[in-house]
Amino acid sequence: MTAHLGTPPERMVPSSPAMANGPALTHRIWRTPTHALILGPAADNGPYGYLTHLQLSCTPLACGPDLPAADDEDGLTDWITTHVDW
Repeated sequence: MTAHLGTPPERMVPSSPAMANGPALTHRIWRTPTHALILGPAADNGPYGYLTHLQLSCTPLACGPDLPAADDEDGLTDWITTHVDW
């Protein structure tokens, strides 16, 4: 994503059990003028349930508020779960 967009992620935050099961991985957030791109772990909703996959989500920014402050990890967790269709 960084190579394609030409910019590093705006935010990176470790995942938590509220976002996805499994080992802590990193969510990365890029924003274009119209969309938020979120790359992070997504739980396997299949019969195994313990697998973790990476998922790229593209959400129009009109669907929610701006990103929370950099030091507000709980707010960022809520923002990510709101903007990603799990």
